[in-house]
Amino acid sequence: MNAAAAQPRPAFNPWPYALIAFFAVLITVIASFVIWSLSQDMELVGKDYYDQEMRFQQRIDSTKRAQAFGGQVAIVHGAGRISVTLPATHAAKHPAGTIRLYRPSDAKLDQEMKLAVDATGTQQLAVPGLRSGLWKARVAWTVGTEDFFRDETLIIP
Repeated sequence: MNAAAAQPRPAFNPWPYALIAFFAVLITVIASFVIWSLSQDMELVGKDYYDQEMRFQQRIDSTKRAQAFGGQVAIVHGAGRISVTLPATHAAKHPAGTIRLYRPSDAKLDQEMKLAVDATGTQQLAVPGLRSGLWKARVAWTVGTEDFFRDETLIIP
């Protein structure tokens, strides 16, 4: 009988297998998370996001000009309608512009309409199908050579 055969066999040690299994599960979870995160729709707020940022100072100036009119410029939601009101002095000059309903959480729901106020400076928009949640109503208009902009947050119940 040799000396190697006479020694008792060491007891089974599960730690190396447990460590290997732990790291295998960890790597699988991380790889799954990376694959999942890469498959998510990561759209920017708009397709022309960079161009919008470049025009930001012009937007600030337009907003200040609209704020000078105070309560004469309003965007109000109620009963499936959005009411846009401009100053009467602007309505008389037939302003050109757009009304954009902007959904921050889903760009596919955005809507844009032409501004067409009546003689009192008001335009009513029928919007019965708007999904509930946060919306931004953005009105941009031009009178003569001056641009104006109003942004209002709407919560649709």
